[in-house]
Amino acid sequence: MKPTENDRLYQVLKNQICSRIFHGEYPDGAYLPAERTLAESFGISRVTVRKGLALLEADGILHRVRGSGNRVGLAQAGYRGSMDLIAVLAHGQNVFFASFIDTFQRTAEAKDSLVLFKRSPPGERLEESLFKLFQKNIRNAVIWLEDQRIDLEYLRRLRGLGMNMVFFDVVVPSPYADCVLLHNEAAIRTLSRCLADRGAHRLGYVGWDNETISSVQEREQAFTRLEPGPAFIHRVSWSERGNLGTASEQLADRLKRAADPPEAILCGDGEIGVAIKKALLSRGLAGIQVASPDEYPESRALAIQVYAQDFGKMAERTLQCLVDQNRPGWTASIYPIDGELVPASR
Repeated sequence: MKPTENDRLYQVLKNQICSRIFHGEYPDGAYLPAERTLAESFGISRVTVRKGLALLEADGILHRVRGSGNRVGLAQAGYRGSMDLIAVLAHGQNVFFASFIDTFQRTAEAKDSLVLFKRSPPGERLEESLFKLFQKNIRNAVIWLEDQRIDLEYLRRLRGLGMNMVFFDVVVPSPYADCVLLHNEAAIRTLSRCLADRGAHRLGYVGWDNETISSVQEREQAFTRLEPGPAFIHRVSWSERGNLGTASEQLADRLKRAADPPEAILCGDGEIGVAIKKALLSRGLAGIQVASPDEYPESRALAIQVYAQDFGKMAERTLQCLVDQNRPGWTASIYPIDGELVPASR
């Protein structure tokens, strides 16, 4: 049956009210204007308004209070919905994230879910991108935040409107979404022990300086707990991502001049690990071992000791999080996933 004009008007009204809730015009707990006022404001009949409000009430977004009207009530519980379509949202992607998307797509499609990748436009906040998906009736989203910030108040509104969300590779402490990421403590501990077993006891650490990324903090903190007297800790400027080779060569030059260089360098990121290893080789410092979480295409050829992320387990856990969020009784959780030590070739 084709949608009627009235069906279209109901949906337009519903979307407009949801937009006002998302943007804070109708806060949680507030009462909407009277039906007559809404009818005049939108230029539609009161019958149409009443039907549109009923749809929002059925979704658990509005609550009719006898004698008072319709009150906004944003719940945090699971949203009863379909798993037919899942959006993966990010500002961009790299080799690491592309590997996760490929695995997640295969995992989801095996369960009859279609995965759509959406790149958030430059300058547009992720919250706004998520709301656009919501307006297209896409209620399941996997988000790669990387170094982007997200406003928890907007996240709360999205959750209350019925958006199911999982953050990948980052911790966003909140009751509004699940988080699936590498078990960073286990990764650094395993790599540190592996280097020690290979005869390296004086370790240095190289990571990013961007503390807005939770994994950057967690990995460096795990290293300092394990190595209270490290050879050095060096932070690469996040702004040097496009010039990582030069930054790594400058560090290698410093190490070549050092009287007592480290026996191994534990890198907080696979991309850094590849750049550091190349720089060491170019400066004749092949004896300094390199280890890192995250496996990149060149890692094995460069004999980098890697703690590889298990994208299969991550994809399965991410999908299960969305399944759980489509059911009543859901509460947000953080899921650290163990990886696997990949033997370095020599």
